[in-house]
Formats: sequence, structure tokens, C-alpha cells
Amino acid sequence: MANRISKYGLSCNAADFTEIEQELFLEMEAIRRGGSWIDSRKHKQGLGLPAHYKNASQLIWPHLDWHRWAEIGNNEIRRPNAKVTVLMGSGSTNKTNLSGWEYLLEYYCRPHETLVLISSTTIPGLELRVWGEIKMLHELAVNRFPWLPGYLIDSKHCITTDELEDDEAEERIKTRDLRKGVIGIPTVQGGKNIGLGRWQGIKQKHLRLIADDCTAMNSVFLSAFANLNNNVDFQAIVVGNPDDILDPLGVAAEPVDGWSGHLEPTKTTVWDTIFFNGRCVNYVGLDSPNFDFPQDQPARYPYLISQKKINETLSAFPKDSFEYYSQCVGVMKISQMSRRIITRDLCRQFHAGDDAVWDGSEMTNIAALDAAYGGDRCVGGNAEFGKCMDGKIRLQFHLPHIVPVKIKNDEPMAEEDSISTYEKAFCESKEVKPENFFHDSTGRGSLGTSLSRIWSSRCNPVEFGGSPTKRPVTMDTFIDDKTTGEHRLKRCDEHYFNFVSELWYSLRYAIEADQIRGLPEEVINELSMRIWERVANDKIKIESKLDMKERIRKSPDLGDWAAIILEGARRRGFQISKLSNSEPDKEDDGYFQENQDLDRALSDELLVHN
Repeated sequence: MANRISKYGLSCNAADFTEIEQELFLEMEAIRRGGSWIDSRKHKQGLGLPAHYKNASQLIWPHLDWHRWAEIGNNEIRRPNAKVTVLMGSGSTNKTNLSGWEYLLEYYCRPHETLVLISSTTIPGLELRVWGEIKMLHELAVNRFPWLPGYLIDSKHCITTDELEDDEAEERIKTRDLRKGVIGIPTVQGGKNIGLGRWQGIKQKHLRLIADDCTAMNSVFLSAFANLNNNVDFQAIVVGNPDDILDPLGVAAEPVDGWSGHLEPTKTTVWDTIFFNGRCVNYVGLDSPNFDFPQDQPARYPYLISQKKINETLSAFPKDSFEYYSQCVGVMKISQMSRRIITRDLCRQFHAGDDAVWDGSEMTNIAALDAAYGGDRCVGGNAEFGKCMDGKIRLQFHLPHIVPVKIKNDEPMAEEDSISTYEKAFCESKEVKPENFFHDSTGRGSLGTSLSRIWSSRCNPVEFGGSPTKRPVTMDTFIDDKTTGEHRLKRCDEHYFNFVSELWYSLRYAIEADQIRGLPEEVINELSMRIWERVANDKIKIESKLDMKERIRKSPDLGDWAAIILEGARRRGFQISKLSNSEPDKEDDGYFQENQDLDRALSDELLVHN
């Protein structure tokens, strides 16, 4: 029988435990008590959760190294009231191993009240990353301490608390309570990104989530956190290599002062995040603990990034490549934000998501539709513009809707008629006149005929193709005309490469002019995905829709809808101006008159035949 030991005012009652087993039991009991507590004599006991997790892990897995990266990660994951911790960094930073043993140890402490969800994109992804790591850690743990809980069912990618009693136990997997244990979840099944949908609504006292390889997750992946947070005690670790500020990892790691105000760190850094008031640990590869030791010696931690691994990457990829930045540097490349048409920081700075405060004068109601066929979303919605209390003319967006296209027969116009009927009813409910309704007429153009027949010939097509207009870029953008010497407003055909560039980039100018309100978050996110460049004659050209769809794997339908809303407002007299403090002047707006003439011409052509 081993000598009985006491620590932290606690003692172990298991008479057959060895001293090391007693030590582990006491560390786990300290964890169950929250890391610190007041004993019966009113004495404060315990070292705090970070210290007890470290002590317990060293007993269970003595092979684990405690370099400064491990210390930082453990301290952040076990900080008081932790909800979400992001572990972001280059390759080979031990993020997966750290998150795996942290939550596996937590499960050991409360096996009947804890569920750990482990998500990765696919089953192979689970096996190669966090699930494979947890299986290895669990095998080492139960070999060293057989009384630790958890029965591995590899075929189901889970560790369950319920004991296996016979040879048919695996066939009875559905009868066991999988809400007690550790389970791996692929978020992509059958080629479809299903996220955590099947697990939303699950209840457990202590619910934990490891979101591994979060960079590759669907853009709506993080929406499940709100539902999971309905549990009494929900915590999550989000893991990944930085790629884009708009992917789930970028959203979860966004600093409280925004990405634009965040310098690219050269040393491992920790900051507060907007998402769930969390914390992000950014492991910078060039600051690896391996560089804490003489470089003429073998790497102290072979599994961490080292100069050798950096040199191997540079032999194949240049320093400005994505591969080098992602695998060796491991920080969000904020300089890339300069190529985005709109950023969330810009919208936040100019209150684009806030509601307008009107002064009570007359408003102009408009609506727009980004028609889509063959799988893309058909997006509609409305807005209005008018004068605010501060005298500024602003455009207020409202939440868009997805038009439910219903085809009941094989008639060529059935799809267009379904869209037209729905939008007519919507606009009438919002008191939008047909002359203030604007729709995308790019490509398939029969929607205009359908709208004219079902609703009105006064509806307005917006063709995304073609050349930019001759209207002013904004009412504040001037140039010196080299031919006439005149100091005048710069025209859109002098500023943009094509009309679609004018449509999208004008939204940026309107936001910077503090004239946009009510822009929905999902629309902001999509607008922020499109990039631009300067081409010949210093003109602005935005990324083509085809290139954008290939890069982000979806169509920018919400962004197109917002662009049509602004275009419709401009055709009805809305002017982009930082100094805007007057009502729209339709009489002096030549472009407005030009479009009124165009509307009448189109009306003459769109005749209704009985």
C-alpha cells in the first residue's frame, strides 16, 4: 500500500492507488473545484486552473513539453470565464495537440457531465488532425492510468463514458448516451457542408467544442456557437492557420479594434476578440521556441517550426507567397485588406450598420432584385433615402429576402413569372412604386417582359455589363481637366474600367461619405469579399464575378443586390457627397434626366400583347 498523500487540503481515499495515482486524483479534484476554493477553515486553497491542468497533464502525459507556447495556450484556455479561445498560427505550432489534451483532460474530470465535440471538414481530416491526436493521447492515458474513464469506438469516431459489457456492445452504439464523451464530427458529408447542424440543440452540463482547421469551414459555421451557448457551460477552442479575415477563423480572431487597426505581429501575441468576447493566441512561426536556443544545435522541439522547416518552404515558395505566410509566419496578412472594396472596419467606422434617424420629411422608397437562375440565390429587398436629423441625406437598407422561385409547368416564362409575382406583392406591401423598382437584366433578359406583363412596364432594368456612366463619381471628387484647364467633378467613365466596377465601388464611396445605414451584417461580409485593382489610366477595376465565384466558392448575390439598390437610389436623385446636406436635386441632375428618358424608351418597347 502506498503512503497516503495530501495536497491543497485534500487527500485521496482510494487505498489501492499508488502515490502518482493519488497525485493525479488530487489534481483532478482541484480542477473539479474550479482551481481555487475556500476550505472549511476559511483558508484559500488551490493554485488556479492553469497550474492544475499543467500538473495533471504532466502526470498523465510526461512526454509533453512545457515551452512558452504551451504555457501561453494553457493560460488562455484556462483563464477565468473563458468562452472562446482562438489558437491561430503557422504550421507546426502544436495547436492541435494542445487543444486535444486540454479538453480530453477536462472530460476525464467529469465524464458523466461532459461532451466534447471535435469538428473538422472530413473524416480523413479528423483522422489526420485532432481526432487522431486525441486517440493517441487517450491510449497513452489509459495505459498509464487504467481507471481513467472512456471507451474508444474508433469506427464511430468517439470515446464514450458508458462501459462496453459484451461482444455486441458496438452494435448497441445507438442505445448509449453519446452526450457523455468525446465525438468527432465531419462538417462536410456527401459533398455538402452541413456544419454543426445535427448537434445544435444538444444539451450537456459541460459542452466543449474544438473547431479544428476552421479556415476551411463554411462561412456560416460560427453561427452554431450561439445555439451551443444555450448550455449551462459552453466553451470552444477555434484552431487554424490564418488565411482570410472573412473566413470563420478570421471572424473568430478579429481584434476588438478591428483588423485594420491591428499591426501584423512579429512576436507571439494575445488579444481580445469581438467574437464572444474571446481571446486569440497568435503563434508567430518566426518566434518559435526553437529560436530560444543556439541555432547551431539540433532543434530542441522537432515537432515545432524551426529554421530548417522555414528554409525548406523558402526553397519552393517566395516570401510573399501564401504558402510561406501561412506555414511559416502564421499571421493575418492585413496588407491584403487594401485590395478589398469594402471592409467591416470601414462599415463600423462610418456606422453603415446603424439605423438612420430621419427628420420626418418626405422619403423615397425603392426596391431591387438580383435575379438568378440555375442555383444562385434570387435576392430582393427594399430601402429608402431621405434627410436625417443632422441634415445629411442617407440611404437606409432593410434585410433582403431570398425569392422562392416556384415552377409549376414547363412554360418558358414560368420561372420569371414566379419571380415577378412575388416581387410585385412584396413591393406593394412596402409601398414601392414600379418606377422605383430596379432589377438585374444581365444575361437572361426576359424578366423585364414578365414584370411588364404582370406588374408594370415602368420597372427599371440594370445591365451590369458595358461602360461606366458619365455622371460624377461623387459630388466631392474633382480633377483638373488637362484639355480645358477646368477644375471640375471627375466622371465615372474617367474613374472606372467598366460599369460593374462603378456599381460596386460606389458603395464604398457612399459608406465613406457616411450616407449608408442599416446595411445587414451578411451583406457587409459579402461586399467585403470582392477585391479590386488599378488598371490602365489609373482606373478602378473590380474582380470579375467568375473569378470571385471561383475564389470564394459562391456567387456574390447579396453584394449585387446592394449595388442595385444604390444604383436605383442614384437614378432617383440620391447623390454621393460627404458634404450632403440638401434634398436631391432632380432638376439639376443630368444623369437622372438621362435615365428618365431611358425608362420611357424601354416602356415603349415592353408592350403587353393579349
